[in-house]
Amino acid sequence: MKLSVILRAVRDRWYITVSGLLLSFVVAGAVFSLIPAQYSSTGVAVLVQQKKFASSSASNPLLAGDGGLNTTTLTLVQALNAPVVKQQFGLTDGIDTFSVTNVDSAAVADGTDHPFLYITSQSTSAQRSTDIVADVVSKARQELSTRQSAFHVAPQNQIKLESVVEATTPKAVVVKKFAVSGAVLSLALIATCIAACVAHSAGLARQSQRLDGPAPAPRAYGGGQFPAIAQTTPLALRGSPDSVTRSIELGARAGGRR
Repeated sequence: MKLSVILRAVRDRWYITVSGLLLSFVVAGAVFSLIPAQYSSTGVAVLVQQKKFASSSASNPLLAGDGGLNTTTLTLVQALNAPVVKQQFGLTDGIDTFSVTNVDSAAVADGTDHPFLYITSQSTSAQRSTDIVADVVSKARQELSTRQSAFHVAPQNQIKLESVVEATTPKAVVVKKFAVSGAVLSLALIATCIAACVAHSAGLARQSQRLDGPAPAPRAYGGGQFPAIAQTTPLALRGSPDSVTRSIELGARAGGRR
């Protein structure tokens, strides 16, 4: 269907268009209000090596041969992002979540240390979002300590995790609400245009039928179809009403005598 036809239908069936627009905005507003608000909080932690040794890998196997912390940091990021950790925190899918990242791969490949953990949480509760960040930092410390204890690393040689930026003040996240509401509004507007086009097409069809009119039906006579014969008044019945009545009476008497 051409755009000009759609625009003509929307214009001619304005009552459907206006009603559809109002209903679309009402439905989109209802969806926006029903979707729970999301709050986000962030935090930053860093891995710290207490001392530098000539042979760091010998004193702590979690350290690379050059005493770097990149490998341990990336391993810790993968462990924290595992689904089992979210289950341990009792997070509900689609409501509470978090993610832990390091720097991009290009920054790690340059050989310098990037032992930072960037934590981002989301929840329907502002307080819960900050609690998730604190829980992730605590879990990271526990995971790091467990791994080093498995290698019997002396306390003075262990890597520590320090919080650089505590959980920030939660901020409202409305991207999801706008995205879902916008999708609902778009679908409702499309449905309105379709309804206007259908009504416009049906109106044009009815108008065409009225202009053409039904075909005249032939008159039935004696089991056959014959065209209608124009009715004319017999010559004998033409004249004044008295003469007509008198002619009918005379004809009736003549018929009775026969």
